Amino acid sequence: MTSWIAALWCALALAAPAAVHSKFSNDAAGENRRLSWTFEDERGEKRSVVFTVSAAAVEHDNQLPKVFPAENAAKAQARAVRDYADGIKGVTIQAKASKSGTLSISASGRSDRVRPALEGAQAAAEAELDRWLDKHRFARLRGDAITHDHARIAAEYADDVSALAAELGRDGPDARVFVSRALAFVQGIPYEKRKSGADVGFRRPLSVLARNKGDCDSKTTLFLALVRAAHPELASTVVYVPNHALAGVGTTAEAGERTFARDGVTYVAMEPVGPAKSPLGEVSGKAGWHLFWGSAQHRAVPPAQ
Repeated sequence: MTSWIAALWCALALAAPAAVHSKFSNDAAGENRRLSWTFEDERGEKRSVVFTVSAAAVEHDNQLPKVFPAENAAKAQARAVRDYADGIKGVTIQAKASKSGTLSISASGRSDRVRPALEGAQAAAEAELDRWLDKHRFARLRGDAITHDHARIAAEYADDVSALAAELGRDGPDARVFVSRALAFVQGIPYEKRKSGADVGFRRPLSVLARNKGDCDSKTTLFLALVRAAHPELASTVVYVPNHALAGVGTTAEAGERTFARDGVTYVAMEPVGPAKSPLGEVSGKAGWHLFWGSAQHRAVPPAQ
């Protein structure tokens, strides 16, 4: 039994001739950090925003796993199998987790009891994995892949970024304009990758803001948290295509914009990753192909309570 990891090796969404990074500063303010940006908004005009955040909250975000800790999940499964085995008579069940995150289960004993015991052990392991994923904010995708639960994290961070969302919307734009502005702001945050070009893993929203960098799923999650904070009435979703993540928001679509339907909601597709200043409804060719053919995966941001 193996736990598979979904790694998002996020290619830049679009060629970036119009890429403009925001100007950023991160200053100490007692126990807080004062973050400020000057960026080009949805109309290409300079706009400044300031956001004060607890340094402890940022450090908490920085300490959370950036990739799926497969070994930890497998160890939890092994413990659950051993607990299950304690109640089984006539069969000895063993479970072992490897450092790579593989769980191996074996059983010996009465021939008529081994197979049912193994099936029960595997069911216990699967149930424990579901529990562990839910607790630690991970989710399953098709093909047994596991990734961060970006949609749920976006909803949970809406309160944390509400002051920044208010700054972005301080002149009272309508929902569509706010979505465009939040998209431009997030696109202006530099894309993060290792010198080798490899993915560095997922940063949660406060870490993206304080470090002023993130990859496709990190920036998509921040963007959707901002949208949820300012306009909780808008449906939104994370979209997964191979090696990439983007967003969909249930705002009004204009002619020529890429849209897609999911569970009765029509979404406008958009690319928070940047660095190109791509507007609402414009996505990379790969993303557009998967949206057209219905092969993209989606996880809706949970409805506002």
